[in-house]
Amino acid sequence: MAKRNRLTNSSDETDIATLVSGDVVFSIPYFQRSYKWKQERLIQLNQDLLNIVDQASDSHFLGAIIIHGRSSNPSDPKVYDVIDGQQRITTLFLYISAVVKTLADQEEFSDAASLFLKYLAIPRDTSLNSNLKLHPCKEDRAQLNIVIKDILKSRGLRDKLGSFNPKMLPSSGSEKGVLLNNYKSALRFLYSQFDQGGLARLKDVYEKLLESMSVVQIDVWDPTNGPKIFDSLNSRQEPMTIGDLVRNEIFSRVANEHPDEIEQIDQQYWQPFYKKFQEDGHNLFDSYFFPYGLVQNANLKKSEVYNTLREEWRATQDPKTIIERLSKYQDAFIDIACGKNSQNHPANVASLFNNLHRCGGPSSTYPFLMQLSRAIQDDCILQTAAVESLQIIESFLIRRAVCGHEPTGLHAVFKRLWIDCEGKPDAIRVRAEITKHKTVVWPTDDDFKKSIKTRPLYGAGITKYLLQEYDSGLGGDQPEVIPWIEHVLPENPSKDWLKDFSKEQHEQMKDRLSNLIPLSKEMNASVSNKAYSDKRDRYKNDSMFKSARIFADEYEAWNPDTLNERSEKLSDWAIKRWPL
Repeated sequence: MAKRNRLTNSSDETDIATLVSGDVVFSIPYFQRSYKWKQERLIQLNQDLLNIVDQASDSHFLGAIIIHGRSSNPSDPKVYDVIDGQQRITTLFLYISAVVKTLADQEEFSDAASLFLKYLAIPRDTSLNSNLKLHPCKEDRAQLNIVIKDILKSRGLRDKLGSFNPKMLPSSGSEKGVLLNNYKSALRFLYSQFDQGGLARLKDVYEKLLESMSVVQIDVWDPTNGPKIFDSLNSRQEPMTIGDLVRNEIFSRVANEHPDEIEQIDQQYWQPFYKKFQEDGHNLFDSYFFPYGLVQNANLKKSEVYNTLREEWRATQDPKTIIERLSKYQDAFIDIACGKNSQNHPANVASLFNNLHRCGGPSSTYPFLMQLSRAIQDDCILQTAAVESLQIIESFLIRRAVCGHEPTGLHAVFKRLWIDCEGKPDAIRVRAEITKHKTVVWPTDDDFKKSIKTRPLYGAGITKYLLQEYDSGLGGDQPEVIPWIEHVLPENPSKDWLKDFSKEQHEQMKDRLSNLIPLSKEMNASVSNKAYSDKRDRYKNDSMFKSARIFADEYEAWNPDTLNERSEKLSDWAIKRWPL
């Protein structure tokens, strides 16, 4: 066979013959998405191959294939988990299968057997559940078995294989689908080439497929980097998430078991764990693993989470045990992220956790809060200490948000706050450990009051929470209706408003907290930029929010003096509500 031309200088550029020959198995993770190559992709592949056969080009580059070597029995073949590239590897396997079938149909049994033993199967016994060189995902296994059985219908081929009898994959998935259809398409293509030029043409086609088509094969240490590399090279592939990798790692422990057993573990253990993360139309699954990893090791970087968990699980062969470990902080995480109380914490504790959710507490706080929540659940911390800790954290976060400090730096504070407090947090310890981080500002009373009084807070993420808390503090019943923020002094004032406010005062004051009150969406739209006398009557008589009704009672007129008066009142309230 002629030596092909290389398209790159990479030592990892590999022709297809080299890729699939030898003692190797390519394993598509059991729960990976199924094979989906459409007919137009096959048509393009056929054309690229014929361009080489007919000398319109010397070679064709198929792109990058990202694999990850799996630990295995030294006497077994090297098993590579396919991180990215399953569509091309599966297609190439189908084309080689179709070549073997076509040769066998032409009674070229020696060549057919040689290709079968070199590229399609490991010609010896192994501890793997199949000695085929491709182990597709669960949805495609039944179809691949049909392909291999179709090849082996030839008695002449079976005779040439001698005592070797391929061990099929445990069957799973539908017996009809894209994989089987594409195998049949490859057969039609090869028969058309045989019809054009007989065995010589057929041989030229499959030799060019094996020797003049290539990929760059990249074996990654860290599977989380695979999709990043592939995306840079191809810019099309749907990336594999850390959740996909975790699931595949767990189920790799039973990869050689019968599909019925794998499905049982999936249904009884994995699916309940996974589905619990689906809340209110959102799936929190992938966002769980970084805070969970930080609970295990506070110094982890996000890119290190998967490999660290993988190393931690190395000695554990039971998927159920790993899933149980992962579940330890699951309820705490979901409660914190969603403002729920599935752990049935006492009402005052649950309310404080919910406050952190409602105020938009950053996810950097999750590792500490997850451990605190779990400690409460396990009776490992006094309720009073937990309450104090949550109150001081809320105060710290609210003050920073009101003063406009970005959450930058909070990751360094909270990732190891539980350790810094020696697992026994209270208000004194939490405050002391946070203040040790000199680059993380904890606003003083003066700074906090000044921001409440003068900082434009309309549009800030914290403002809705401030208004709800103020309303609740007045005895409001916190309607379930999400409040809309009303500018008493309108954003677009009429001429009547400008009698009391200069243009400069309007610009300075319109977005201050003292000029904002909660209303329903409908009332907010109906009062718009009306005169204060009209607005006041609606606030007083129709608003569901107590703070709006009290506002109308207290202020007969709305002007710079009354606005500043309310600013003082709100700043005094805020200092008491969120003390140092």
